[in-house]
Amino acid sequence: MVMIDFFKKKIYPPGFLLGGYKILSTIGEGRFGICYLAELDDKQYVLKVIKPNAIKKSGNKLIFEERILSSIDNPAIPKILEVIKTDEIHVYVLEYKKGRTLEEMIFDDGHVFSRCEIYKVGIALINIIKYLHERNIVHRDIRVPNVVIDEDEVYLIDFGLARLVDNDRYIPNIDFRCLGHLLIHLYYSSFDGTNKKSGPWYEELELSQKELIFLKKLLGLKRKYMSIDDVEHDFEKIFPREDIVSK
Repeated sequence: MVMIDFFKKKIYPPGFLLGGYKILSTIGEGRFGICYLAELDDKQYVLKVIKPNAIKKSGNKLIFEERILSSIDNPAIPKILEVIKTDEIHVYVLEYKKGRTLEEMIFDDGHVFSRCEIYKVGIALINIIKYLHERNIVHRDIRVPNVVIDEDEVYLIDFGLARLVDNDRYIPNIDFRCLGHLLIHLYYSSFDGTNKKSGPWYEELELSQKELIFLKKLLGLKRKYMSIDDVEHDFEKIFPREDIVSK
């Protein structure tokens, strides 16, 4: 009964035991669940507790995250290790990837991303997207809160909206559009808008012609990309490898 009371408040306090895991802190809250950092046998995990109203509204849609994460094995994607289900709770136990999200780095830390860093984040995400698309999976939520950076490691988290490609609603260029918006966020980290009249991103940012065309194609403002291989090809042309390696 105590567990139900806490669940109605939508938050478990530090020290609370949930399925044997000790809650350490709240990581964040999304549309479908609340994520906690938890500990068991001196090892840290992420517990994603699905909200009761999400279960009622979404029903079988919730099984997509579990099925998709159970079907893939990539070091850049947290593994699903266990599912805890009772009458009161529905919890995914996930591998913990330490680091800072891009959102935290940009808005909390004030981090300014260099071109070298933008390249490294971008090419890492392209490789993750390629891995997913080869398995007919679209993530659909590649945003700054869902990308974790730990030194040179880049992780993609939160597969709550991920689906299998159906060539109708769930199509690969959804992820291209998300990648475009994410890269624009990284470019804006170095933008100084002082005493400048605000305008659209393609006027405010100092971009090369190749960068401008690339981002517009990702967003579907120009001819859309049809495959992640084409995205990778054009991205590599924007950032010559010798320039990146030398920095």
